[in-house]
Amino acid sequence: MELSFKNILVVGLGLIGGSILKTIKELNIPLEVYGLDLHEEVTKDANKIGLINNFDNQLKKIEEDCLIIFSVPSLSFERAFKLIEGSFDDEKVIFTDTFSSKSKLLEFLEGNADIGEKFVMSHPIAGSEKSGLMNSLPFLFKDKLVLVSHLNSSSENNNVIKVKSFWEQLGSKVSIMDPVEHDKVLSKTSHLPHVISFALMHFLEKELGEKVFKYSGGSLESYTRIASSDPLMWKDVTVSNKEAVLEAIKGFKSSLNEVSKLIDSEDEESILDFLSFVKEVRDKQLFSDGTSWKASEEDS
Repeated sequence: MELSFKNILVVGLGLIGGSILKTIKELNIPLEVYGLDLHEEVTKDANKIGLINNFDNQLKKIEEDCLIIFSVPSLSFERAFKLIEGSFDDEKVIFTDTFSSKSKLLEFLEGNADIGEKFVMSHPIAGSEKSGLMNSLPFLFKDKLVLVSHLNSSSENNNVIKVKSFWEQLGSKVSIMDPVEHDKVLSKTSHLPHVISFALMHFLEKELGEKVFKYSGGSLESYTRIASSDPLMWKDVTVSNKEAVLEAIKGFKSSLNEVSKLIDSEDEESILDFLSFVKEVRDKQLFSDGTSWKASEEDS
């Protein structure tokens, strides 16, 4: 499907933003490509490796139809928006983002209706524990899920259709999701696992110091891998989705307490029943509906 815009501007040239640019280049998608970063040296680096047309953050006004993608830490959105003021035609622009949480963005859009009506929220569930332009990858979004939301939650909105088509061009599978529901669900499936990984690594370091990985198998490295994720990004996620994340932590504590009581009881049958139930549920849910491709995310 041919895209309805001829220009794209990516604001934030880290892992996700850089991967968008590299994918566009590798797929030879016919777009005029521009990029800006809050750190201008990154913008210059992106130009040097042939990802964007502009040399620095001094961007000339884009007069034609344009998709602008914000791929900065979520609490840096307003600062990033100021960076592009005057760079686009108000009548020929669509905005989207790649944020893992939408609460603060929703507050901004509800208070700025002129921007909100042009904004389609996106969350590509793809990534790595590594960050920065140097770690960005072409085809990062191939067969990955992108959750798309709009203020009116309509999948028939023309701008929603255009943004959905863009992600599909990058190889993604797109699903429409209410933005409030997005933050409730992702607080449990993405934000909580990251919090647990950070907390586990913090506990192990306090208890064992340099012995942590000396006496562990690969499973611990795998489990704590996402504790190597970008601290700034995850600080913003936990702050911007505070209430839902705290509720998820509360729920997890309840399950952890249940396990603790079972172990303390030494009731072998009950422990086995619990572990067997959890194994069965995970195996069934992960592979029963043909969507096991989602499991490769780090989430961003």
